[in-house]
Amino acid sequence: MLQSLIYRSFTDLTPLDAGYQHILARSRMRNQDLLVTGYLHWEDGIFHQWIEGPAAPLRVVEQIILSDKLHHDITILRRGESSTREFAGWSMAASTSEKHSLFSFLATSRAGHHDHSAYARSILQFMKQQMNKATVL
Repeated sequence: MLQSLIYRSFTDLTPLDAGYQHILARSRMRNQDLLVTGYLHWEDGIFHQWIEGPAAPLRVVEQIILSDKLHHDITILRRGESSTREFAGWSMAASTSEKHSLFSFLATSRAGHHDHSAYARSILQFMKQQMNKATVL
């Protein structure tokens, strides 16, 4: 059984910063080694990330994320089990708000951010739509 996790965090990084590029490259290499897949979206200094994989490797990745000083105020929005991967074949897909805005999507989806479960489902829906539009970095 696969495990999944989606979180939100805040960062001073932008997609043009070397630190952002380093996070993305490091995540892709580590996730590939650990059989973890996922999606990272950056918008206006906020990361939203979905990660999925076997339980033990996912816990390793979670601990790395929680201790990373390049972002802060991490909120776990949802944890769960799944029988299939949402982002199979992507060690870490990524997007930014330059082409498509998560915030605009959320404003029209009526997903309040106080209900973390509904908010997480809406973010996942946005990420999956981005995969279908082939706008992923």
